Amino acid sequence: MTQVTSSTPTETDEHLIAAAGEPIVNITAYTARQKASGYVGGHISHMMGGGEPSLVLSRNRLVWRVPILLTSPSHGTLGVVGNLDVDARTGQLLASPDFADQVKAYAQTLVDRSTS
Repeated sequence: MTQVTSSTPTETDEHLIAAAGEPIVNITAYTARQKASGYVGGHISHMMGGGEPSLVLSRNRLVWRVPILLTSPSHGTLGVVGNLDVDARTGQLLASPDFADQVKAYAQTLVDRSTS
């Protein structure tokens, strides 16, 4: 005889993704990538852009996590210098206040490595 057991989920096992009638995502991966690329290209460096986003549940919010890529005309893509989250429902960019400084610092590290 097979015994079926049932367990009660704990708070850490479950996360509400969307309430009834609420869309799961309004923003596509393509749009999130465009938003991230526009932001970093306009505010940090024209040599940076968004890579392929991943849909992530972060702090009870669905976000598109967009890797920020540093490129060089002579070396191609040098690497990922950070990640920029885009709210999957609203399209809001979720960058920390020091995001640009962190990205610039890591970008400089990658440039230094590529030239040595």
